[in-house]
Formats: sequence, structure tokens, C-alpha cells
Amino acid sequence: MRQAEPDVRSYAVTHRNGQLILPQAEQWDQLIYSAHGAVTVHTGLGSWVVPPHRAVWVPGGVGHRIDVAGRTSLRTLYFAARLQALPARCQVIAVSRLLRELILHAVATAPLYLSDLRHSHLVAVLVDLLDSVAPDPALQLPAPAEPRARALADLLRSHHSEPITALASLAGASRRTLERLFLAETGMTIGEWRRRLRMLEALRLLADGRAVSWVAGAVGYSTPSAFSTAFRAELGSSPAQYLRSTTSARQG
Repeated sequence: MRQAEPDVRSYAVTHRNGQLILPQAEQWDQLIYSAHGAVTVHTGLGSWVVPPHRAVWVPGGVGHRIDVAGRTSLRTLYFAARLQALPARCQVIAVSRLLRELILHAVATAPLYLSDLRHSHLVAVLVDLLDSVAPDPALQLPAPAEPRARALADLLRSHHSEPITALASLAGASRRTLERLFLAETGMTIGEWRRRLRMLEALRLLADGRAVSWVAGAVGYSTPSAFSTAFRAELGSSPAQYLRSTTSARQG
């Protein structure tokens, strides 16, 4: 006779533009995956972008919300915290074609019980694959906690092209002070943090089907070539290559 409480649950929803808060419980860790479209997961510690070839691991008890760009198919797995499937920290995980198919199969099959041999094998392979993938820091934007640094971060989100020195003044501190705070709290300079912010916003817009030239201007670059150079420096590929890899991951 099966136990009353499963070891893995699933939640599937297709959502359009806007904010979404998935069911959350302290005793359940979440693997948030977008089978189609991109989402941004926000927590008090930072933000993570989830294009179709990535997933975000959110430990139980970490409150979060999701921003959805375009028509997005979320396929979320909930692992009982007692399984200790992954370390207790948020992280982005690269999703191979094999892992993608396993996630989709597990979502369709759940609830899963380790007492069922077939379920146990599926969960074991999933956890092994998740554990073998190194976290992807390039898709993470850590959030500063100090009030003046957080104020500047908010200003940077809404002013993609405004000079940093002018925004620092509005945040109530000198740029030098804020550079020190950003480096201490995020491990990044303000310029590096802004570039990462721009790239994460660009990923969201590209996943929504926007043209590269339009995205370049929307995130604060004067020319598409400048945007492409920054994109390659941050993510290791051009926007066109990224779009091809995203389409391949979705279709594969």
C-alpha cells in the first residue's frame, strides 16, 4: 500500500505575460523549468532567468515570484526536502535533451513514490543528472541588501542608459561608496552588475520573439553590434547563436 505523502510532485501551467506565484511549501524543494518561453525567478537573494535550456532550483522555504514573458509552459517538479536532492541554495541548471525529456516525463507521471521501483529509478536518474551539472552563474543576478545599494539596483532596473554617477546620487551615496558595497555584496562592480542586468532582460525579450536590433535598444545599447559584443562577453555566444540553441533545446 502506497504511503500517503509522495516523494515528488509536479505542477504544470501555461501562462502569458505577467507575474506568477507557484504553490510553495517549506518542506518541498522546487525545480522550475520552462518547456516553452522564458521566465525570471525572483527571490530576496537575487534573480535567475530560465530560458528553455535552463532550469532553476529553489530550496524549500525560499519565497519567490516568477515573471513570465510571452506564452510560457511551466513544468515544475517538487522534491520532498527530506530527499536532499540538491544543495540548499538557489541555482541555475543547464538542461540537456535527456534531462528535458526526463523532467517532462516525471511531470506527466507524478506523483512519484520511492516505494514504487519504476518511480524510484526515475527519481534516481533525475537526481544524478541534476547533481552532475555545474551551476550556471551567468544567468544569476545577485541582489545587494544594503539600503543604498538596493536603491541603486532598483534605479538601474528602470534606467538602462542613465549614467551610473547620476543614479548613485539619487540613491544617496557616492559612486565610490556604492562600488564598494556592490563588490562586497554581489561580487560584481556596478558596471558588471548593470551588464548582467541588461543581458537577463535581453534573454527575456529574445525568448518573447523580439528582434535582436529591437532588444539592443530596449536594454540600453546604442547599436546592435555593441549589444552583440556585450552579449557574447557575458554568455559566450552571439544572440543569434543563443536563439538557435534555445530553439534546438525546445525541439530536441
